[in-house]
Amino acid sequence: MVRLLRLPFSKWKLVLAAGDAVCYCLGVLAALLLNPHLGSTWWPFLVQNWLYFAAMGCWYPVIFIISDLYDHQQDFRGLEHLGRLLLACLISAIVIIVIFYFPMGNLVGRTQLILQAALVMALMALWRLAYSSIALPGILRQRLLIIGAGAAGRRLLEALRKRPLSGFQAMGFVDDDPKKIGSHIDDLPVLGDSSQLPELIQKFRITLVVVAITHDKSPALLRTLSQVGWEHCRVMDMPNFYEFLTGKIPIEHISDIWLFLHSLANARRPYRYFKRLFDLALAAVGLFLTWPLFGIIALAIKYDSDGPVFFSQERVGQGGRIFRILKFRTMINGNGDEKAEFASADDPRITRVGKVLRRYRLDELPQLVNILKGEMSFIGPRPEQVEFVKYFQEPCQLQPYPRRWVSTYNLPVVFDYGERIPYYSYRLLVRPGITGWAQVMYPYASTLEQTWEKLKYDLYYIKNNGLLLDLIIILKTVRIVLLGHGL
Repeated sequence: MVRLLRLPFSKWKLVLAAGDAVCYCLGVLAALLLNPHLGSTWWPFLVQNWLYFAAMGCWYPVIFIISDLYDHQQDFRGLEHLGRLLLACLISAIVIIVIFYFPMGNLVGRTQLILQAALVMALMALWRLAYSSIALPGILRQRLLIIGAGAAGRRLLEALRKRPLSGFQAMGFVDDDPKKIGSHIDDLPVLGDSSQLPELIQKFRITLVVVAITHDKSPALLRTLSQVGWEHCRVMDMPNFYEFLTGKIPIEHISDIWLFLHSLANARRPYRYFKRLFDLALAAVGLFLTWPLFGIIALAIKYDSDGPVFFSQERVGQGGRIFRILKFRTMINGNGDEKAEFASADDPRITRVGKVLRRYRLDELPQLVNILKGEMSFIGPRPEQVEFVKYFQEPCQLQPYPRRWVSTYNLPVVFDYGERIPYYSYRLLVRPGITGWAQVMYPYASTLEQTWEKLKYDLYYIKNNGLLLDLIIILKTVRIVLLGHGL
C-alpha cells in the first residue's frame, strides 16, 4: 500500500497507471517515427508540440477511471475485460480527435492522431495482458499474519477471501490464547503466540503484520510489534488495513479515539475553502447550461402525473442544521410532507418519467440551488430525512453488532449504550452531497443494516476527503450516469 495525496492506494493500481503512461509515450514516439509526413523532423515537431501531446495523454486515465479499468483484480486475459479496455482506448482516441483536431485545425495532423491511437491501443492491450499473466497468479503476492483470532481477525480474513486477487495472502493467525494455538479458525491455522512472532515472520517470509485486536494490547505485545516493525516488516492495525482493502471503515472495530487520531484531528481547512469555491462555480455553470432542461422535465412531469413539478422535503445538513432539499418530483403526488419511509428501486409510487429521471440523476438538478445556498455540496454523504437521523442517533441500549454477525462470527452478546447506529453523528461533520463515496460504492440502503453498511463508506470519505478522492467520485458518478445505473 502506498499513499497518494493522503489517499491509500494499492501499489498495483499505480503499477497499472505507470504502465499505461509508458505505453502512451511509446505509442506517440512510434507514431512520430512512422509518420511519413515528418521524416527526420519528428524530434523538432515533438519538442514544439510536447504540451499538446501531454494534454492528449491525460484523457486516457480519465476515460479509464470512468470505465473502471484501474481495478487491479481484473483479469485482462478474458475477452470481457480486454474488450472494455480496447473500447476505452477507442473512446479516448475519439475524444482526443474531437478536441485537438476539429476545433484547432490541423494542429497535430490526422495521420499522427490515427497512428498513435492504433499503436497506443495495441501497446495497452499487450501491457494489460502481461500484467495479468505476471501479477495475478500470485508471484508478487504479499504474505501476512493476522494478530488476533477473534471477531476482528475473522472479519479481516473474510474480506481477504472475498478479494483473492488483492495481492495479499493470509498465512495464519497469531493469538496469545493457549486454547487457540494449534487449532484452525475459518480454515486458517493459529500458528503460535505473539512471543513467536519474529520466528514466524522469518519462517513464512511475512511482509505484513495486521493487528486485529480491538481491546487494550499488552506491553509485551507492543514491544514485540515495535521490534518487528523496525527490523522485519510493516505493521498495520486492522481498521486501517480493512479500510484500504475494502474502501470502507469497519465501524464495529473502531472507537471515537481511533477516528479522532486518524482523521478528525486534521481539519484540512484549505481544501474545504477550495471545495466551497468549486461548488459555487460549478453550480452556477451547471444551472446556466441545464436551464433549458428544466422546462422540458417540468412538462414531462405534468403530462405523466398529477402533482407539483418540484419535490421539497426537510433534510439534515452539516452540523445538524435542517434545510429543505429541492428535487424534481419522481413519485405520484409527492410533496415531501408524507411520513418518512425508505424507498425501494421498484417502488410502485415512482412514475414513468420518475424512473427515467432517477436512472440518469436528472431529478437532482434542482439541488444546484441548494449548493448555491451553502446547504449542500457536490460531494458528500447523502442528505437524510429528519426522522431517520433522529432514529439512527437515538441513544439506547443495543448490541454493538448486527444480529446476523453474532451467529456468523460467534460474537459475544454484549449490550452497550449509545447511538442506534454507532458514529452516525460523524456524517454531520461535512455538507451533504448530490453524489459521494457511499453513493457510488453502495448506492442503495432501505434497511437499518444497509444504512449501517453505507455509513462505513461515508466515514471513509470523511476520513480521507481530498481533491484526489473527489475526482475519483466525480468520474465514478459520470460512469454511473452514462450507464444508467442511477437510483
